[in-house]
Amino acid sequence: MLLTLCLAPYLYFGVRDVLHHQQHRTLSFAERLLHVTLGMTLVIVIPHAYLGHYDVVIPGVALFVIARALDEFVFHRGLAAAEIDLHAKTHFGFLIFVVGLMGLDWLQQQNHFP
Repeated sequence: MLLTLCLAPYLYFGVRDVLHHQQHRTLSFAERLLHVTLGMTLVIVIPHAYLGHYDVVIPGVALFVIARALDEFVFHRGLAAAEIDLHAKTHFGFLIFVVGLMGLDWLQQQNHFP
């Protein structure tokens, strides 16, 4: 349940970002392909995070971060302030998820959770 709470901000702002793209900006094929890569990475990482399979989660998060950085530095230059703000919130939401995941793992190692 706690991991779901940590994931909620990212999901909320991620959905808002997708809707924003559909309404305000047409994405190039390359950017769409990168977004598909991001989505596929999340489809793999999130269930494995819940299962505690960090041998899958850690490389998946690394791939996700690299793809997000590429997305930001290549496709998101010179965007409107509202979209830049939305992207910053999605990044922060993902950081909450990663830190929450790390914190919950630490608590389990300390025997605070079964």
